[in-house]
Amino acid sequence: MPNAKWYWHRLRAMGPGEVALRLRKKWYEFRDAKRVQWPQVDFSTSPYPKLPDTANAPESVRAAIQSDAERIATGQLRFYGHLEVTVDTPPNWQRDYQAGVDVPTDKGAFELNHRELPSGAAIKPLWEPSRWYGPVRLAQACWLLGNRRSGEHALDWLEDWGEKNPPFTGWNWTSALETGMRLVAFTWIDAFLTAFERDEQGDLAKRLAKLREQVLLPHVWFTWRHRSFGSSANNHLLGEISGLALVVARWPGLAKLGPTQAKLAVLLERETLAQFHPDGGNFEQALNYHFYSWEFCWEATRALDAVGGLSVDRRGRIDQRLGQAARFFRDVQVPSAPWDYGDSDDAYVCPWFVDESKAACEWWQWIAGDESQAAFYHFMRGHFTESLDLPEPKSEQGGWRVFPETGFAVNSLGHWKARVDFSQLGSGSMAAHGHLDAQHLSLWLKGRAMVIDPGTGDYHGNPSLRNRLASREVHNGPCTEEVSLARREGPFLWGGIHPRPLWSFDGEILEVELRVGGRTLSRTVKPLPGDREGWLVRDAFEPQLGQAGAFTVRWQFAPGCKVDRADERLFRVVAGTAEMTVELGQGWTSAELWQPDGTETVEALDGIVSPRFMKTSYAPYLELTAAPGGAGNFTTTFLAG
Repeated sequence: MPNAKWYWHRLRAMGPGEVALRLRKKWYEFRDAKRVQWPQVDFSTSPYPKLPDTANAPESVRAAIQSDAERIATGQLRFYGHLEVTVDTPPNWQRDYQAGVDVPTDKGAFELNHRELPSGAAIKPLWEPSRWYGPVRLAQACWLLGNRRSGEHALDWLEDWGEKNPPFTGWNWTSALETGMRLVAFTWIDAFLTAFERDEQGDLAKRLAKLREQVLLPHVWFTWRHRSFGSSANNHLLGEISGLALVVARWPGLAKLGPTQAKLAVLLERETLAQFHPDGGNFEQALNYHFYSWEFCWEATRALDAVGGLSVDRRGRIDQRLGQAARFFRDVQVPSAPWDYGDSDDAYVCPWFVDESKAACEWWQWIAGDESQAAFYHFMRGHFTESLDLPEPKSEQGGWRVFPETGFAVNSLGHWKARVDFSQLGSGSMAAHGHLDAQHLSLWLKGRAMVIDPGTGDYHGNPSLRNRLASREVHNGPCTEEVSLARREGPFLWGGIHPRPLWSFDGEILEVELRVGGRTLSRTVKPLPGDREGWLVRDAFEPQLGQAGAFTVRWQFAPGCKVDRADERLFRVVAGTAEMTVELGQGWTSAELWQPDGTETVEALDGIVSPRFMKTSYAPYLELTAAPGGAGNFTTTFLAG
């Protein structure tokens, strides 16, 4: 269990209103702990969702779904979209398959702490099968390919889940986000299998009728009454609203349990506008959660609008913000070599992709209008611009595109792409998913990642790795022991959070300053056009105005980069067809090049990076040191070729 210090810091992150809501939550938990009865509900369905004509499905979509359905039916799942895991069929819902540990319990969910499981298990891998991505894919195969056995497999899994996870008991009932995600999944499963049997009342329809009562009643009750609020109301609340919106749109009678269309419409607009800044960036300061949260908003908006649950004005305000958010993602991510900033657990909402390992990239391609690279998105939703506008962001001199509320600037210079972070640490008083990445610069050349954000690694299962990859030391903003930018108080809790960085332009030069207690960390980034395009970066630390202090800068290169030292202050970096020269100014007192040699142990953290959640590798880095009181040219120049 978290210690008293954690509870104290968590309490300090709450306002008076949230404290009152926490007391209400405890009352709801007391009332619901042994609940086994629910109000009677009419399960008549609305026309939502309207599915496309299966005859128009591209062959690439058909082939991908057939392959995935065969794989899933044999217990071969992909956790987090990339990690191959073999599970039982149906899965053991109380097992962490990654750790190989069973954690059965008959305790009520309100008695359990899902952040600390016994025997070395972790909650993320335990929850992964219970998000029902597998049954959704199987239901897609039944509908699109006419494969009844896939539909039967999907229902086998859901019936087994219901038997092994009675309402409000065990690990899978400890999070309203998880119940909300299952509501999204069940809505689509029901729609696909119902469309397959059409007007026939066959075996699938009879089994679905029983499952609707067994699944929907406790899930809607739990998700609505135990939804997130206060400092915890991040992407979780959007997921909960989305799940409720979909089921109330498809089965209007479920509003009897509390979540009416009108209430959900108000919540959806409020949270969409709160969780996406006017410039489109997500307030979590974590790029994969941008994709994840956007999809929740899209699903909920389309569901409520389909049944008349959104006014024209409210729909317009939501769509305008989602258009801004789509533009933001398109501008700051590079689909050929995606590296996120902030936390990323590679989550997605629904499997509208051909290749699960490229879920967010196919979404990027859908926004960009590339039908061949986002075939399933186009098949299910049509062209992006038929639904939403893509507004142009504010442009500055030198080719910069600026997102001022979120705190990012991007620049495409020839074959280069640069992304500069001048954001606050994270959302709200907890900054739950933020990393100490203010002033960080990421670089891509010819579509290859060259200088990267090091990633996330893990949440609960490996605290040392999580803390390391979120730290200032492994991001490339100027770093000094004399300035504390924040303290990690828990897996999703920061204290002593640094102020928002200041930014400005001097012509085409982007200037970013971080001022803490009279001390200043500064960075400027200047585009260098010409035959050898590139970037001139100048860093400094002033303990007092006009005084130079000691600091370091670590340039973390991407896995696969080959780095050679050509001279004391000259390095050559090669990644595929991309070649980059790194030139150092005379002010640096030392430049240490570290490269992996294959002897790194599992516990080693130096040089570790995380391209995907729960996946790590080692990559070269260059660490520069500036001595105290030194006066010099603390520059790093990146040139193509």
